[in-house]
Amino acid sequence: MTHHPNLQVPDLRGLYAMPAEWQPHRGTILTWPHRSPIWRGVHAQVEQTFAELVRELSEVEEVHVNVPDQAYRLHAAKLSQQAGAQMSRVRWHLIDSDDVWARDHGPIFVVRQPQAPVDLPPLVMLNWEFNAWGGKFTSELDNQIPSQMAEFFDVPVVSPGLVMEGGSLEVNGAGDLLTTQAVLLHTNRNPNHSEAAIQALLRDSLGVQRVHWLGRGLLGDDTDGHIDDIARFVDETTVVVVSPSDKDNPDYGIMQENIALLKQMRGNGGQAWRVVELPAPEPIAFQDEHLPASYANFYIANGKVLVPTFGQPSDAQALGILQDLMPRHRVIGLDGRWLVTQYGNIHCVTQQIPDVAALSSGG
Repeated sequence: MTHHPNLQVPDLRGLYAMPAEWQPHRGTILTWPHRSPIWRGVHAQVEQTFAELVRELSEVEEVHVNVPDQAYRLHAAKLSQQAGAQMSRVRWHLIDSDDVWARDHGPIFVVRQPQAPVDLPPLVMLNWEFNAWGGKFTSELDNQIPSQMAEFFDVPVVSPGLVMEGGSLEVNGAGDLLTTQAVLLHTNRNPNHSEAAIQALLRDSLGVQRVHWLGRGLLGDDTDGHIDDIARFVDETTVVVVSPSDKDNPDYGIMQENIALLKQMRGNGGQAWRVVELPAPEPIAFQDEHLPASYANFYIANGKVLVPTFGQPSDAQALGILQDLMPRHRVIGLDGRWLVTQYGNIHCVTQQIPDVAALSSGG
């Protein structure tokens, strides 16, 4: 492949775009949990959750797992194999990390569009700056992961010049991007960038035409309010949104505001979106902390949707709604009660790698 080491963001404008999550994947990136103190006594359960993720993903696509060293590679491989993973589809990368949230510290890939010159590379990796959600934690190792992975994938890297996390971005592949003011306009991310400047960089980097803003995120979300906990696209014109039914739920008022905003938004050609409400689980706490448990934190893989569940009656309702909306996918519930103890879930620990060949052939 011909590299373009000097490729700049303006060169991407109108030439590259981030595919929607339901478009074909080559694989999924995970970063294995190896720092047990972070997990406050549930590290073994979290590792089992990761092994189950590797199993489910390896049935349908490659799984690229970052591990700190060979000893942890052997350990993680043993757990994954015991869980029933198809190990021939698992790729191990000896890349150290501060934490597990590949959605935020991992690379985002953009794909060459049909109107772009064919001599441009078909796939480009975006390397945002990652500062651990506004400097809340250490992020030196995590911030280096995209550039380290670029060597394996043999793709050019573009640095858009923004502090950004993948969990704050939601695209539909038709020119629309959803995000929240609570994250992207927070002074702990990009204090020297105006809203207009951030929107312009998002349009240029991700190939979107319209940036839509929701307000606040869920209570207890230490990211300041990522979009992937509150509202997600399931096709180009349908958005699912968390909607607590109990007015005493601490997120009820926040989400009513967001639902009202979504119903006012317009996509391609001025079309209103179909807004479908997802239930919210009953409030969950861990060590006296309220946790941002959400069915919206699902991940769409090739032919599967992996949805966090919380051992509540609303699990079945949420799975049923998503299955009705995505009939071509198999909707599968995975226990999300351990991941959420650190305020994230299945979508937060996954990052997709587009399948360029399938996308170029109209797959």
